[in-house]
Amino acid sequence: MPDLDFDQYGLLPEGIHECTMEVVESLLSWNDCRRRLTSLLQEFIGNELSLRFKKVPPLVLDGSYVTKKEEPKDINLILELQGLPDQQKMDGLDLCQRCPDIFKRYQIDMKTALEPDENLVTFFSKLRLSEAFAMSLYHDHRKGLLRLR
Repeated sequence: MPDLDFDQYGLLPEGIHECTMEVVESLLSWNDCRRRLTSLLQEFIGNELSLRFKKVPPLVLDGSYVTKKEEPKDINLILELQGLPDQQKMDGLDLCQRCPDIFKRYQIDMKTALEPDENLVTFFSKLRLSEAFAMSLYHDHRKGLLRLR
């Protein structure tokens, strides 16, 4: 993975950037709030995903956690289930039924993707209109996301 850095707006370059947990830690865990969120992400992977899946599916990380914001409130995450056997897809969907509990316990706002979905990626790559306006950016400005493997 090439070195990533935030732009002048505190965003990653457009696209989905493949990464490891080590990259997430070095890129996103520079203060207590962010270290706590990263620790919660690791707990979520260990407690929820590692027990359900032979191999943890890719996770697309998004939201203010994947920006230069000093104190993000949570982590937005897409659990990519495409290509998994049907039973593991069902396990992922079953886990999604616990989204409110997962948010409360791990501060993770989780969505699932059953098939490669360019629309989902496109949606999450866009800034909200209010965010773009606050940064004096075009309403269709794209930000980068991280895919944790």
